[in-house]
Amino acid sequence: MISTSAQNQPDTSGVVYLYGYNSPVQANIDSVRQQRDLVLQQMQAIDRLRRGSLSRQFFRSPQGKRPRRRGPYYVLQGYFHGRKFAERIPAEQAPQVEQDVANCRRFQQLAEQFVSLTEQLTRLEDQAKDSKKNSSRRKFTPNSSGKPKRS
Repeated sequence: MISTSAQNQPDTSGVVYLYGYNSPVQANIDSVRQQRDLVLQQMQAIDRLRRGSLSRQFFRSPQGKRPRRRGPYYVLQGYFHGRKFAERIPAEQAPQVEQDVANCRRFQQLAEQFVSLTEQLTRLEDQAKDSKKNSSRRKFTPNSSGKPKRS
């Protein structure tokens, strides 16, 4: 038969062990590392990209009384190392180049996520180091005047 005092108390032995093994800061560090690894995997999966943006251009050619619209012509435009570039793209290649441009935008978004997660990870690791440093030190408590005691 179980005594009534043991019945009313929750079993916390597993919780204490887990808390001692994996602190909340360490669990958060592990979570951020997993997120960062996932971002890296997504970046690695991108195998084609092109900088810039793809635009469609039309030209009007004067023929007779009404101008005739010609096109579309596809142009890839952007900046690289501070210089503007433009490249005409054949119509049959335009869908692939459009996907490559979208891949570049996605890569840039993932790169920004990677930077943010790495910065967060750095702060958490620094916080964990500081808490370890401070936990072993004895804290100085000054007397009421704020001056150290005479010996």
